[in-house]
Amino acid sequence: MLKRFLPCLLFFLVQALHAQTATPTKICGDPNPSEWITPATLAQHPELSAVTGISVDMMRAVFNVLGKEVIVTADLPWKRCLNEVQNGNIDFAMGAYYDQERAKTFDYSIHYNTLTPQIFYLSSNLVTAASLNELKRYKGCGNYGSSYEHYGLSAAQLDLGAGYDSMIRKLRAKRCDYFVEELEIIASFKMFGKDILSEPEIAHSNAPWAVAPSRYVITAKGKNAKLLEQINHALEGLIKSGKAAEIWKTGLGAIPYKP
Repeated sequence: MLKRFLPCLLFFLVQALHAQTATPTKICGDPNPSEWITPATLAQHPELSAVTGISVDMMRAVFNVLGKEVIVTADLPWKRCLNEVQNGNIDFAMGAYYDQERAKTFDYSIHYNTLTPQIFYLSSNLVTAASLNELKRYKGCGNYGSSYEHYGLSAAQLDLGAGYDSMIRKLRAKRCDYFVEELEIIASFKMFGKDILSEPEIAHSNAPWAVAPSRYVITAKGKNAKLLEQINHALEGLIKSGKAAEIWKTGLGAIPYKP
């Protein structure tokens, strides 16, 4: 009897294993230019041919090393991306900063690049802040879903909006005195004809008290632990081999890569 059913049992076991290994991993990310080029951006820039960007290309390189298929889910607002990962509808989010509150809900990979904190303000409305206490004398803007813990700020202390255009409009309208953001992210807008760093109207300076944030891959706490470990090994290899720096250079060649 056992010999009769053994071939069938083996067949179903093989099929089940194949289905498990063939399931692609889903990843979403913070939709800013240095993270990726979204389908909406592609529609505006026909010279570009695919969803790409530093984090996207890094993740594709990681999953190429792992021999696994990955699907990048584009055009989700960052807050919704995090919710989808937390709910298990998407496996990972890329480009996340470390945040103590967020770490209660998500497990983190090793970091794969580190950025430069800055304060942005109008040249005609100088913001002088060598410390967090000095910065708090001014009114700041921010993005929904973004973490400002590395600046010592909470979302409740900022006038939040949806996207960088919103922050810049508020700045120009003097609805806020400043916004804080990393140099590399603002520099990346140049890829799409928005050279914000060259605009004489907008100035920026260092935030010397801020902790330079790093980018991570995150997943819902307690899920995907084995795959997260594999991602860590692949990221380590990409950084040590120089491949990560090559990926960075294609998007932000003028700014040095910092793991």
